[in-house]
Amino acid sequence: MVILQPCSIGFATGGRTFFLWGGCMMMHADDFRQDLYGLVTALKNGGYSDDMTLAAIAGQHKRLITSPPVAVFPHPLASDLSFSRYWNYLRKQTFVLESYVSKVNWIMNRALFGVHFYLSWGFVCPYVMALVHIATTLRAPYSAIVKEAAGSSCGLKLVSFLLICTLTELVSMWNLTRVEIQLCNMLSPEGPQDSLRSYNWGLVFVAVLVDNFLYPISAIRSHFSQSINWSGIRYYLRDGKISKIERENSSKYTDLGGKHLYGKKTYPAGKSLLGYLSISLAQWHQPKKYDV
Repeated sequence: MVILQPCSIGFATGGRTFFLWGGCMMMHADDFRQDLYGLVTALKNGGYSDDMTLAAIAGQHKRLITSPPVAVFPHPLASDLSFSRYWNYLRKQTFVLESYVSKVNWIMNRALFGVHFYLSWGFVCPYVMALVHIATTLRAPYSAIVKEAAGSSCGLKLVSFLLICTLTELVSMWNLTRVEIQLCNMLSPEGPQDSLRSYNWGLVFVAVLVDNFLYPISAIRSHFSQSINWSGIRYYLRDGKISKIERENSSKYTDLGGKHLYGKKTYPAGKSLLGYLSISLAQWHQPKKYDV
């Protein structure tokens, strides 16, 4: 949630945005068939990031990118997560910034790299300084020098202001999550209904700090390694394009999503498989409650 929730802001911009979600995007079939703006050629010739590439091309040629709210679908996290799996996932998020197919794509990725780097550690640093101020205040009674330094600073006032900002941030995240949960429950009524009760907001806050602290480190690691393991397949970049692919003897998942969302579907007893498929097809053609 911490990693991907900021991406959902694009769905609240009135339908117009400037970025895409890889793996869940669509474009006009004719544009793809005709290789408009050289998109297909770019992806064939060493292209790696589908969403960043398409976003850069769309921005360069003033093409509309829209994120309709009805296109939001929940994807539960896996239950067997580990830090190594999270780290590899974070590496994949920063690795895409190293791939590009054009000058505009490169500039866009470098801008995202720099801005995210600055904002991530800019978010973490105040909390580090707050710990320093608190430690200084606790140490002051036992040292005259520290007491004098603490008395001449406004550290505790800054800590109090940071606390207010943190509470405001958590309330905002709570409200955004509430809206997203309502939307996901409406769009996926057949799945298990999510609830705010399942979130530990103390852990969410810690996760925000950890994620923002590790993001620049991951970005630097991706920049110098120029390779990534994606579910047993290792990709190597050279000049922003895929130069080599190696298949490793590993079947471990390297993303964070659950693989079995709602269990295996079965057809009712007493009915043939063909009859069940006919009923399912008829239901699929019926208008849905939330069609627009």
